[in-house]
Amino acid sequence: TFVTRKVSRAVARIQAGLEDYLYLGDLDPSRDWGYAPEYVEGMWRMLQADEPQDYVLATGTSFSVRDFVIAAFDHAGLDWEKHVRHDERYARPTQTATLVGDASKAAEQLGWKPKVMPRRLVQIMVDADIAALEREGRPWIDVPEL
Repeated sequence: TFVTRKVSRAVARIQAGLEDYLYLGDLDPSRDWGYAPEYVEGMWRMLQADEPQDYVLATGTSFSVRDFVIAAFDHAGLDWEKHVRHDERYARPTQTATLVGDASKAAEQLGWKPKVMPRRLVQIMVDADIAALEREGRPWIDVPEL
């Protein structure tokens, strides 16, 4: 399970009263998380190029697991420190601390630039998981508009 989805689903379930805690490993690694529909558009633009080339699609920003967790719980009106627990089973000892992409070539040659930055991505994911719980027949959940 990707950590981003694990976080957004847990936040929705905690807000709904279905779970109490989210168990994670290291909160310090930083990643360049982006919005999949935009990346699909970038891939489509690559396919339209006259000559095949390598491109990087990225937001160019660093957002730690901790940043993602805090933003997700804040968006749901919850205190992350009351619900997040460290579990050594999820630690990755060989994990790279920071990964950030440079999409300048895609911007220059394909006109592709990300619009959804990590903080907004968190909101989209949490809102989608809250809405998914509501569709499962839990009408007491207040679902925010997307």
